Amino acid sequence: MEVCGKWKKTTTDTSGDLKKKEERMELRITNPQESWLTEQILWNNEELKAAIAEKVKDYKTIAYTEDSLKDMKADRADLNKLKKAFEDERKRVKKICMEPYTKFEQQVKEITALIDEPIGLIDSQIREIDERRKAAKREEIEELFASIGFQSFVKLDMIWDEKWLNATVTLPKIEEQMKSRMYQIGTDVVTISKLPEFKFEAMEVYRKTLDMNQAIQEGQRLADIQKRKLEAERMEAERKAREAEEAAKQQTAADQKEDSKKATNASGSVPEAPAEETASIPEEEELVFQLDFRVWATREQIMALREYMLKNRIRFGKVE
Repeated sequence: MEVCGKWKKTTTDTSGDLKKKEERMELRITNPQESWLTEQILWNNEELKAAIAEKVKDYKTIAYTEDSLKDMKADRADLNKLKKAFEDERKRVKKICMEPYTKFEQQVKEITALIDEPIGLIDSQIREIDERRKAAKREEIEELFASIGFQSFVKLDMIWDEKWLNATVTLPKIEEQMKSRMYQIGTDVVTISKLPEFKFEAMEVYRKTLDMNQAIQEGQRLADIQKRKLEAERMEAERKAREAEEAAKQQTAADQKEDSKKATNASGSVPEAPAEETASIPEEEELVFQLDFRVWATREQIMALREYMLKNRIRFGKVE
């Protein structure tokens, strides 16, 4: 069995120029050959398979009882012992088959480790060259960004695409993408400026994120907060109005009660008309009505009312 490999070896001639020299190496497996490798392990598979199938058939029809617990455990032990015998033989054969491969694998890994060393050295130099190329291209991209004329709040990092540093992406292609992004930003700014409310707050979010959806959501969030705030203020004003109205009603009732008390005290302090001052009832009897009522007045008014009733010969007195 042969495994071939070839590569171009880099050498330096007397002039200092690098030259590629193709070399060929072969990994030759002399023993065993593929025709000698065991394709399968031959053993009395079918014979044992039939015997085991017949043996386990008996166990499928056994109805164990509590009295046969000892027999149950003995049967299980026998079956486990039989299974272990097969497993032990399988592991032994596998070990025999794997021993030459395991040794071969280790030997191949020792050789590939030798190859990995120069691969690593070359990789590090490739990365170094690639980093220098990317740094130079980033400077070109920065100059291109500055020349396009983006909105003042837009920074290069906000629109940066890591793919721009790939060698396959040209500067004209990057310029095209930048301008497309700039026009889109302009359209977004106009859209935000037409919002019915909280356009300033939405624009602040957009200036930081360049995310139209996030800016609109922020404006909506603030609008919802304002709506809830106004509703809360309205409900609070209504509550205070109800409390003030109730307090006014209570104060009016208290004032009326106090005035009534004062009027009662004032009327009680007015001396009753003396017997000689009481108007005499005329000989000719007239129909007389009795009316109980309460008045609220100053002392002067009450005295004037008293004089009026005396003058008009109206009987009056304190209500008990």
